[in-house]
Amino acid sequence: MSLTELVDKAINNIQKGKGYLDHGNDGTIYAITDEVVLKLHTGSYRGSPQKSAEYEFSFGTELYQHGVQVPQYLGLFGPVPLHHREGCGIFMERIHGLDPSSLQFPGLLEARRQYLEQKKKIEELGYVVKDSKNVYSNTLFDPKQNKLFLFDLVRWERK
Repeated sequence: MSLTELVDKAINNIQKGKGYLDHGNDGTIYAITDEVVLKLHTGSYRGSPQKSAEYEFSFGTELYQHGVQVPQYLGLFGPVPLHHREGCGIFMERIHGLDPSSLQFPGLLEARRQYLEQKKKIEELGYVVKDSKNVYSNTLFDPKQNKLFLFDLVRWERK
């Protein structure tokens, strides 16, 4: 699906109240297709939704290109007028995974090992995570791939 088609489908879904998956400190996640999600940013970490979306898209693309286990970032969304505000966000690969804290041993041990490995890769690229509360926040473990994915990248900053 092209970026234009994703934008049209996203606007349609949001206006009809369809596809809502979850929300966090800096955005709301909508399913656009079975393989693509849209994160609409609030801007709480970067000052504005547009700055947050641009930062996460750029950083996520960089990490993906360096082999870090993050979703593939597909494109920017907006600014588009949505419900009395401008919507800005990012389209990314949908991860069909589980919260690692719900895993049983040895899966939990594997998720932790991968988290520490991915964190080290990101730090070697010159970034540090800001205000990390626990090791499993902003991660999903895909049991089919036996792979832990990191997301919500607006919390990482250049050292």
